[in-house]
Amino acid sequence: MNLKRKWPVAVGAALLAFVLGITQVRGETELLGPLRIRDMTPFNLLRLDMLPAHAVAAGPGSWAIEADISYSNTFVMSDNVRTYLEGRGGGRGPLTQADANAILGLGEDAYYVDGEFGLLELTFHYRVTRRSSVYMTLSAYNFTGGILDRTIENFHEAFGLDSNGRDLVARNGFQVVSSLEGVRQSFLNPPIDHGLGDPVVGVRHVWPLSRSRWNLVLDGEAKFALRGERQFLSTGTNDYGLQASLQGKFRRQAVYFSSSFVLTDGRVLGVQLDRRVVPTMTAAYEVGVTGHTNVIFQLYGSESTVRDSTIEQIKVNKYEASLGFRSRRGHLIYGFAVTENLANFENTPDVGASLTLAWVSLRP
Repeated sequence: MNLKRKWPVAVGAALLAFVLGITQVRGETELLGPLRIRDMTPFNLLRLDMLPAHAVAAGPGSWAIEADISYSNTFVMSDNVRTYLEGRGGGRGPLTQADANAILGLGEDAYYVDGEFGLLELTFHYRVTRRSSVYMTLSAYNFTGGILDRTIENFHEAFGLDSNGRDLVARNGFQVVSSLEGVRQSFLNPPIDHGLGDPVVGVRHVWPLSRSRWNLVLDGEAKFALRGERQFLSTGTNDYGLQASLQGKFRRQAVYFSSSFVLTDGRVLGVQLDRRVVPTMTAAYEVGVTGHTNVIFQLYGSESTVRDSTIEQIKVNKYEASLGFRSRRGHLIYGFAVTENLANFENTPDVGASLTLAWVSLRP
């Protein structure tokens, strides 16, 4: 699935957000900030990924508990694996151990990841001063077969899109086979069903830009691998990141730009990551559609953490678009968003969904 076929999705979402933005809304809308969605790419899943900073106004002593649930359907493979699957015959069927051995024996880098990844991130925020806050995030992962496979295949068929090899294997399975950087492994079933990831702590400071509607926000975060490397749960190393955000709020609309740099290494799905800095950028547009509810359109771009491979597909950048809403009712903030990849399907989840629930106690 390439950029030429996916850009209409992003354009359509942007037009929808614009149309909603020019509709009349009674009263003011509280602007809450960009979508707090993280990267669900399988080979980047366990690294520190800094979420865009929220834009909720709060005074000293304010606190919040935020739960972000992300779920993605991933079906990615290198060209040499697709060539093997096209030649094996036998119709649709899951990979067998013989298939895994054949892929690992190709004599070159190869990868195949098919499954669905779930992530719960629970974050506690506390406002220390009017401009500074601290937060801590705990994460839990879930790995399962593809309950969305049929829906995605039907969508591809309805719009004349390439199946990208989905028709070569059975639906609703979780299987990983990879030979990257000299490390060979295969999982024909999830090695674990679920587990806790590494904790993250962060600090945030906001600088209002004089006589304007813009704020500059700086974040610093650290992910600690307290229990060392754990398969599918921890890279085994500490990560550190810095993020700068520019937030502009207007009467019923807002724009947000974020740029982060994360120092990471360790292992993800058994693949050794070189110690390097991974840059990420996001841009979001928020518009109020009612007195309580906002719609957000967001773009995401990031480099892959896997760089030392002979396969270009796994090293290319990731580009995604998200469309969602956010609503506040008293102390409760809730929202939902859908994420679609825009290019380089071979290393990025096809589709994902996220749900946000937050309980906030704000002081002036």
